[in-house]
Amino acid sequence: MASSHRIWSALFLLSAMTRDMGVFGRAVEKLGILSHSQQTRADSSGLTLRTDASARWRRGVAETHLERCLELVTPWLQNTQAPEDNATLLQLRFWPFSPKASRYSVFPGKPLFSFVRRVYRCCQEGVNCRNVKGIQGRSRRGTDVEFFLTREVLSLTITRAELHLQLSNPHHLDIYPVLSSMAKQDLPTRYSSGSKGSTVELRVDLLLLFQNLKQGGVGGPSLENMRRTAFSSRRHPPGERPASGALRDTGADVLGDGGASTLPALELGLILGCSQAVARVACGTGGVHLLHTPFVALHYR
Repeated sequence: MASSHRIWSALFLLSAMTRDMGVFGRAVEKLGILSHSQQTRADSSGLTLRTDASARWRRGVAETHLERCLELVTPWLQNTQAPEDNATLLQLRFWPFSPKASRYSVFPGKPLFSFVRRVYRCCQEGVNCRNVKGIQGRSRRGTDVEFFLTREVLSLTITRAELHLQLSNPHHLDIYPVLSSMAKQDLPTRYSSGSKGSTVELRVDLLLLFQNLKQGGVGGPSLENMRRTAFSSRRHPPGERPASGALRDTGADVLGDGGASTLPALELGLILGCSQAVARVACGTGGVHLLHTPFVALHYR
């Protein structure tokens, strides 16, 4: 009887220990699952934060790129302010059908490469697709810039013509351009600008200049009149001197004979004025100067 009682007591203790161990095992298992679940949620949260940050960065890049594309067709501002006596003057010289265009090759600078690449990328994305041709200027004596215009360039149907200048602007002055030929005719100078840090990209409208190269007007005599005058100076009767103002043939072929041209350069003065908080400031005093030789961008169809 006593032996039977001891057996039942042992079975009871073993049963109790098994139940306790089962509960403990289940508790540990649940704790492990809970710990693993919390870690998974933490990892998932970190991944979500990284994904959101990456998405925001991509959206920011896309929006910036879109803004750069829209800058290609930014509406012109108009400047009617008179140039100052101490303003910075750039002398632009355009050589139409110049023999120098084939004799001297002006390698495109980095700003022109960057501009053409931006136009190409924007067009790939379906934003502002257009035909663009760049003409790199050549610097002479610091403030003089020459552009050589080929026969191909002046045969284009130009819809927009821009002079591009990159300027250092350490004091963040307001910069406004004045084309001397436009000011003499009481016409505004059209321009647009964008800044990045202490650098300003200034674009000046030259469409009227290129239109007048073909048709005559504000920019100077038309190419047709210049060609007609050149021919008349070549073919005046023997013993008769050419009329005053006629272009003289220097021995080179005239446009139309398939050779070099005797057409004169068209000179254009570009005056840069600066101001800060309405008060006018000399651009040179404010540290404004050219960073690269300007180029011309022609949009055509």
